[in-house]
Amino acid sequence: MNKTKRLIALLLSLVMLCALLSGCGGSSSDSKTEEPAAESGETQEPAAEEGGEEAEEAEEPEAPASTMNTVIVRETGDPKTWNPTYQSDDNLYSIAQNVYVRLTCLDHTKTVIPEAAESWDVTDEGMTITFHLKDGQKWWDGEALTADDVKYTFDYVKEHPETYFSSSMDIVDTIEVIDPLTVVFHMNTADVSFVARLGWYGTFILPQHIFDNGQPWEDNPASTDPMQVVGCGPFKIESYTQGSNTTLVANEDYYAGAPKIDRLIFSIIPDDATAVQAMLNGEVDYMQTFPSNSVSQMLGNPDFNMVPDTYPSPYRIIFNMNDPIVGDLAVRQAIALCINREEVSEKAYAGIMPPEYSAYPSVVSWCSNTEDTYPKQDIEAAKQVLEDAGYTQDENGFYVTGIVWDVFEGMQDMANLIIASCAEAGIEITMNLSEYNAWSQKVSQERNFMMESQGGFMGPDPAALATRLGTGSNSNYGAWSNAEFDRLCAEAAATGDTEKRAELYKAAQKIIVEELPMINVVGYADYTATVSNLHGTPDEGEGQWSWEDWSHAYFD
Repeated sequence: MNKTKRLIALLLSLVMLCALLSGCGGSSSDSKTEEPAAESGETQEPAAEEGGEEAEEAEEPEAPASTMNTVIVRETGDPKTWNPTYQSDDNLYSIAQNVYVRLTCLDHTKTVIPEAAESWDVTDEGMTITFHLKDGQKWWDGEALTADDVKYTFDYVKEHPETYFSSSMDIVDTIEVIDPLTVVFHMNTADVSFVARLGWYGTFILPQHIFDNGQPWEDNPASTDPMQVVGCGPFKIESYTQGSNTTLVANEDYYAGAPKIDRLIFSIIPDDATAVQAMLNGEVDYMQTFPSNSVSQMLGNPDFNMVPDTYPSPYRIIFNMNDPIVGDLAVRQAIALCINREEVSEKAYAGIMPPEYSAYPSVVSWCSNTEDTYPKQDIEAAKQVLEDAGYTQDENGFYVTGIVWDVFEGMQDMANLIIASCAEAGIEITMNLSEYNAWSQKVSQERNFMMESQGGFMGPDPAALATRLGTGSNSNYGAWSNAEFDRLCAEAAATGDTEKRAELYKAAQKIIVEELPMINVVGYADYTATVSNLHGTPDEGEGQWSWEDWSHAYFD
């Protein structure tokens, strides 16, 4: 695999002359990408003429790892923004974790570990959280990362409801800088999940000296132009080509030491089949969310390591409660009765992603309500629900028509199976399939949908239920509101008693199952594929580094 990969790295610039590879969804390289220079103290021989004896001899010895350390990671699409704290963006998230830092982060097991903060103290019955920053952290332009950057970032988030984490900052009263390495969050409500949520979306620390210039974040050049980004992470942005890739290079001044690899390329390959073939061809080294229908061909292949994993990130349906059709509980109940989760699991995801009947992922067993669950498929019962609500069949046998389901790529097989089942019950649903960024603009930004399907993390704590469905939350795309649900979630977040928390969250899940603003379909499980000679990958960093941190990776 090393030799194939070196050839690809050498040919990256030639590939970009064609903009897109023939038959691929996107190129895996950037025109500015070059083979990394040799380490200090090593020499590089001039290239021999093609076909000469010197060329033959130059290919023979194994080059030092430092001269060929380019890791290529499959990405599915272009970032929407270059500011990871402004809004959620799955296509930026992996890049952001190598460019910026958060106070805390989650490792591969979704356990909270320190990142920019080396430690924190929770006092006054949870009303004061003091973070102690690691010394020596610097922005790429040489400025120190300090508590002022932390305060500036989260003050801005709190004051701007359009930012992703803004609603989560409602429980923060003020932020106080004690000294350059100490910052205190004074809370107005105790929430045992807050420290963990700081390690998720929309919480990256931004440089005050770059962003505090009077411009809204969305207009700042560091949000719109990747070459204007000033981060503090282990890699710097070298180049970006839309539809092709983002190339990062090692930050030699990173406070924890320079990464072991020289370059990190996020190659944009939207199509799963094309991505799988690219990996088999040696054009990709690492691929998360490996397509379920291709796992069997990789298992047992000595060139690859296949790592199974599960996440509290079920594939689910969200209804727009402001829509006159799906806003009717009877319609939602009928759709819920049409879903055959076992069929979806087997036919759409090769049985790898299991049926999910609980309103909070059953993989988090201590708080998942496995008694008050979504119903099993019953087509006749679905028809009866609609008839009892006064719906009658039209000349085509439909009780309900005109429902449009917004789906992004990767969930269309699930949607097609459910649409077919709904048709049996007299519910007409049309799928609107789009790529992720278009879906995100319509659903998460404009909130212009009837029903939509999404994945997304519902952790690292069940407090995520309030984040996803709480009244007024930025992630509550369907605008559902239930005062008792809000009360239960708030009470659960404020207590450190695990048994009490479980009891409260299970009661909140019962309300979800009754009112159906959200229907979980399958639990999330997948494989990550890695070339066998690549080590120190994000999924090897339990208790040590973020689940997308590439600064520890190396080839043997």
